[in-house]
Amino acid sequence: MTLYLARSQPRKAFKELLGNANHLIITALVGLDGVERGVVHEVPKDLRAAWSPKDPVVSAKRSRRLILDMALIRAIDAIDVYLREAVRKPALIQSASFRSDLDAAKLSIFAKLKAVEHHFPSLDPLPLAIVFLLVAWRNRGAHTEADRDAPKNHLDVLRSSEDQLATRFSGLDAKMLLGGYDAVRPVTFKEVASLINAAHHLVAELDTHLLKSLDMERYIKDVIWSSLGNSKKPDELIEQARKRRAVSVWGKDPSDRNDVIERLLKQGGFSTTAPKQSSGATVSPQLLAMLQEHNPKSILIWARMDE
Repeated sequence: MTLYLARSQPRKAFKELLGNANHLIITALVGLDGVERGVVHEVPKDLRAAWSPKDPVVSAKRSRRLILDMALIRAIDAIDVYLREAVRKPALIQSASFRSDLDAAKLSIFAKLKAVEHHFPSLDPLPLAIVFLLVAWRNRGAHTEADRDAPKNHLDVLRSSEDQLATRFSGLDAKMLLGGYDAVRPVTFKEVASLINAAHHLVAELDTHLLKSLDMERYIKDVIWSSLGNSKKPDELIEQARKRRAVSVWGKDPSDRNDVIERLLKQGGFSTTAPKQSSGATVSPQLLAMLQEHNPKSILIWARMDE
């Protein structure tokens, strides 16, 4: 048996928030276009809501702006969710200094992105620049007092990469993008779609870096420890739950134990399918063999060591 970690649980959480966002935004804009053109002129009965705009065209345009603003916030929040999930056990971010910088950032996604940039200076600069710009743009539009200016180095990347920006992000115009940021005008669909695209690129690349740098033994300890405590019954103490779960896995006959351990690890995000282009992490045969040799008591001692 060979197990792989092709995509982390934090990245799965990110994709659940932002997976097909562009399609959903387009669907909403198509509906608003119907309102604007007079194709839709009454509210569906099952909505059970009053809707009698004085000017449907104006209402549709204002609603379009609201949807794009909310999509902008959702895309930025999805990156924040990825980083927050990545420090929770089982911890994808194991570096103490990186974790410390993220903690120091508190609620500021801008400061968290600076921590990401500091610890991973080789990240693709164009998606990172787009994300920084749109975070600052959002903060300006929301009239926040902090993090209102995108870092100069990222603005320079966007100015010097006009052709690449247009090629990689569906014709996005650098001058129009930067001009809109300077004027703090409402974002366009293309700008929001580009942010979503950039966020996917950024998180995918960061996820690959973090997976490749994992101390796999430490990570599996976290996975097992978390799993053993996840099935606590209402009348159980957490330690009792862990002992019961350990017995249900490592109390099995050695001939059956392999399959049960494999199922436990698959529940923690592992797979028997090798990742494409060596983008994930592999569990060594030696580590898997060591797991199978444990008994209920010893696995609790081993997995607890990093608590």
